[in-house]
Amino acid sequence: MYTRKQALAHAKQLRTCPPPIIQGNIKHSKENKRHIDICPFCSTDLKNEVTAWLTLSENFKKTFKKSDSETHYSDINVGQIRIIKEALGCWRDDYYYNVPIVVIIDDQSDIDDEILVAQTWHDIYLASPGDLVLPENLMEGFDGLFIETWNVYTLKKKYLGDCLGEVSKEVVGHVLTMNKQPDFLPAWAQQPMPLIKDDPREYFHQLEIETGFTFSVQAVNELMEHDARSLYDDIADSVDILIDIIKKKIHSVEWAWKPNTIEECLSTIRFAPETIILSAASGDQKEIIATYVSLKNGTVETFEPIECIIHYEKPTTDSYTISGEIPGLSVNLAAESFQCYIENKEQKSLFLGDWSWDNKGKNFLAHFNKPIGKHERVSICIINSERKFS
Repeated sequence: MYTRKQALAHAKQLRTCPPPIIQGNIKHSKENKRHIDICPFCSTDLKNEVTAWLTLSENFKKTFKKSDSETHYSDINVGQIRIIKEALGCWRDDYYYNVPIVVIIDDQSDIDDEILVAQTWHDIYLASPGDLVLPENLMEGFDGLFIETWNVYTLKKKYLGDCLGEVSKEVVGHVLTMNKQPDFLPAWAQQPMPLIKDDPREYFHQLEIETGFTFSVQAVNELMEHDARSLYDDIADSVDILIDIIKKKIHSVEWAWKPNTIEECLSTIRFAPETIILSAASGDQKEIIATYVSLKNGTVETFEPIECIIHYEKPTTDSYTISGEIPGLSVNLAAESFQCYIENKEQKSLFLGDWSWDNKGKNFLAHFNKPIGKHERVSICIINSERKFS
C-alpha cells in the first residue's frame, strides 16, 4: 500500500539528491561525500531509486518541449508550465536542490524582467489544503499535477527552461485568488484531506519552501546587489544624524557596539523591553526583534521594533537556516526590503545572509553560508521606502 510517508521519501529524493550527472562529476566529490554521510537514500541500497528523477523528468517533457535549446523571452507567457534551467541546480546544506517545475502566474517584466511563479508537484498524495489539484481538462502536457498556491515567488525570465505544458487562464486566476485568500477553493477543485498530527505533508511543505527559496533567492540577490546599498543611502547622510533621528523617536535604545555604518546602526540596535509588543500567539516560541523603518520622501517616518516568530532552525557545520513569520508586518514588501545578518558582538561584525519573503503568509526564510556561533545572533532590518507601516 502506497503511503504519504513513501510519497514524502520520494519527494525528498527528487528534490534534494544529486542526479547521476552530479554524482559522477569529480568536481562535486566533496559535496557528494558530505551528502552521502547524511542521506539515507544515497548511502544505502536505496540509492538506485534516485535515478527515478530522470524518468520522471522525461515523462514531463511531452507536448510543449521546445526543439530549440534556447528559451526566448518572447515565448514566455502566463499560464505556461516550465522547468527552471537545470544549470541553476545547486548545493545547499549538503543537499543538491534539483530544479522545480513552476507555473507562470504573472508577468512583471515592466519592473525588472521578472515573472511571478507558483511551484508545482506531481504526486497528488502530498496535496493538502492550499494546494490546487488540476483536472485534466484545465491543463495540457501532464496527467496529474497540483499547484502550491502558497509557494509563490519571483524569478527572472532568463531562469526558465523548457515549456512542458500549460494551464488555462481560469486556473491562473484561481491561483492568484488562493494566494491571497487561503480558504478559497474553486467549485470544481478536489478538496485535499485536512492535515493531521505529524502529517508527512507538513514536512513536505518545509521541503517545498526550502526548494523555492533556493531558486528565488538567486533573483533576490541580483536585485539586492543593485538596491540594498541605495536603501541605506536614502535613510540618512551619516551615522550620527541617524542616531539623533532614532533617539528622537525612541529614547530608550542602545547598540551592541558603537556603530560605524548605517547598516550597523540599524542592525545592532537594542530596544528596551517596554517598547516591544509581543503577539499573543508567540507563547514559548523563540522570537527575534527586528528593526522596522519606513521612509517617506527620504525622511524616516516610522522607526520601531517588530516581532519575528521563529518556527524552524537548521544549523550545520558550514551554514545556518532559519524561518518563521512576522505577523505584525501588514504592508506588502519586496524581499529586497529586508536585510538579515549574523551579528558578532565580540568581533563587531555583520555577516549578510540570503532572504526569502512570502507576503501572503507573512513567512520568511533566511540562509547563511556560515555556521552561527554560540555568542552570535540573527539580526533583521526591514526598510519600507514606499508605504507607511500600519
